Parts: sequence; structure tokens; C-alpha cells
Amino acid sequence: MRLIDRYLAAVAAQLPAAAREDVVAELRDDIMSRIEARQEALGRDLTSDEVESILREVGHPLSVAGRYGAGPQHLIGPELFPWWLFAVKVGLIVLIGIMALSVGVKLTGGQDFGQALGQGIAGLFGNAATLIGMATVAGYIIERQSEKPSFLTDWRVRDLGFFEVARMDAEGFNRALNSGAGAPQSVRAISGQTMSPVARALSAAVATAVLTAWWIGAIRFGGLPMDQWIVEIAGIDYTQALRETVTMIFWPVVIYGLIRMSFDLFRATNARAVRMTALGDIGLSAGRLTIYSWLLLVSPLSRALGVDGPWSVIERVRGVIETGINSGVWSASGVVMMILAFMILEPTFQILASAWRLISGRDRRIEAWEERRA
Repeated sequence: MRLIDRYLAAVAAQLPAAAREDVVAELRDDIMSRIEARQEALGRDLTSDEVESILREVGHPLSVAGRYGAGPQHLIGPELFPWWLFAVKVGLIVLIGIMALSVGVKLTGGQDFGQALGQGIAGLFGNAATLIGMATVAGYIIERQSEKPSFLTDWRVRDLGFFEVARMDAEGFNRALNSGAGAPQSVRAISGQTMSPVARALSAAVATAVLTAWWIGAIRFGGLPMDQWIVEIAGIDYTQALRETVTMIFWPVVIYGLIRMSFDLFRATNARAVRMTALGDIGLSAGRLTIYSWLLLVSPLSRALGVDGPWSVIERVRGVIETGINSGVWSASGVVMMILAFMILEPTFQILASAWRLISGRDRRIEAWEERRA
């Protein structure tokens, strides 16, 4: 009996107080029934070793207590796991892009290639572990909600292209190349050609979350925050200008990132609210246009590049293009300015496209997706 009491005490220690007495009583009855049945079969009392053998058959106290525990007995269940895996894969893709950017900036500052690459890879592993941990914590919380999120229950077959974005396998590339079919489906999915509206919105939300975490310093590569980068191009030191620019624009970018994540999550659950999402796209594009214009025309970085105004940008870009064509040599500062100038075009065209969706109430991407899946 001492063994049984010790066993039940170990089980009881793992149980919630409200259910402890009932569970222990039920277990005691089960154990005593097994012992009595064994004693009847043997025609004698059981030894301590035989009693312990029966207790092992019942199970380890931790496992037995787990059967009576409240809530799921896993961190992330099979229903949520594909979503968790997708978020991790998209986040890792973004992290690799940030690592490449970080390594490039360090190389412009004169750092040795091997050292820069080593720091980038080391940071990638650390940040990947952080990303996976954050995704796991989010999954743990979702699993324990009384009501599951709508994306787990309110889904449609036409939106299942969502899972194709994570299918980047060498076999798919080989099949496409050997068959002459062009880009494999996994690549077309990532480019957005076969992704569902829900997939595009959720992947954008994940990417924005990772980029925002990098911007605020939660994710680093080589232990060097962005405001401490050393940037020297063609013998000209842009470090101070870059640091001043980052300081001035820090909070606007954070606010934009949070709004963009919230909007993409809204879009994922309301993909067919065309006019509402078009209005949101106009606002977000206007925000990007404002940030890019400030970077090019007003920021400390633009002053370091020698920008005097809009006409100065046009003349400089034209000069860079003509010089590059004639000599085959591109000015590094001119290329930076040209990139910023062309970045302004993206939100401009996005505003025009979103205005058309707002007026017409139609989204050609959704229509094309539904036609392919019909």
C-alpha cells in the first residue's frame, strides 16, 4: 500500500486542485481492481515488485496526470501546424534577404568578405531560432483559445493554393526544366501567379512582421544594429547621413509596419471586400510614397547625395543613365539615387491601380485566381 500511496501522491501533484480528489479516487479503484485480479489468478498476495509492475502498466505519473489535464496536450496541433510551418518558411526567406543586405552594407564599409559572411550566417541562425520561437508561442496561444481563429474553420477549396507557396523543392525545379514547362509551380506560387488572395495577404503580413522586427532591432545580424552600420561608397562616407536618416524615420516606419500587418490580416479574412482593401492600399501606398519622397528629397541621406530638388533628381538620374551607357561605368551614389527615384514609382502606380479597384469594385487578381480554380 505504501507503493500505491506514493504513486498516487506523485500523480496528484501534477493535477489541478479541483479535480485532484476525484482523479486519485478513480485511479486507486483501478489499481486495486488490477491487484485483486492478479492476486486471485495467483492465489496469493503480490510482492512489492509485482505491485510495482502493475503500477508501471498503469503509466508514469506524468503521463497519467496528462490524460486528465485540461486543454490540448501539445504545443501546436496537426490542424494548426501547416499554418505555423508556412509562417516560418516565409519568415526565413525574409531573414535570408535581410542577411544578404547586411552583408552587402558591411562590404561597402570595407569589412572583410569572410568576416561579414560569417557574422551574417551566425546572425541568421540566431534570428531563425527567435523566429521559430515566436511562431511557436503564437501557435501555443492559438491552440488554447476557446474559439479557433476563422482561418482554421472558414476556408474554401479555391484558397488552398496558400500551401503551394512553401513548396520549394529541387524535384519540382527538375520536373519543370525537363518537361520544358517553364517555371515550376512552387516558383510561380511565390511570385504570386498561383497564390490565393489569402496566401498573398498572409505572406505579406509575415514578411512585414519580420522586417519590422529587424527595423526595431529585435533581429540582428552579426550583433550590429542598423544605426551603427558603416557605409562608405567610392571613398565617400555616408555613415553619419544614414544614421541621422534612420533616427528621423524610425517611428514612422514602425507605425507603417504595424498598420501594414494589421491591414494584411484584415485582407486575409476579407479578401473580397474589394473597395475596402483598395482604400487601404491607397492609404498604405501614400504612406510609402511619402517616406520614399522624403528619403530622396529631404532626408540627410539625400543631402549627402547632393540632391537640391525634384528637377535635380531628374537631371542626376538622366546623367547617370547617359554616363553609364556611354562609359559602361555607373556612379555608386548615382545608382543609389536612381534606386530611390524608381522606388517612388511603385506606390504611385499602386495608388492608380487601387483607385481603379475602388471605383469599379473589381479586383482582377481575385477574378483571375477564381477563373484558374473554377
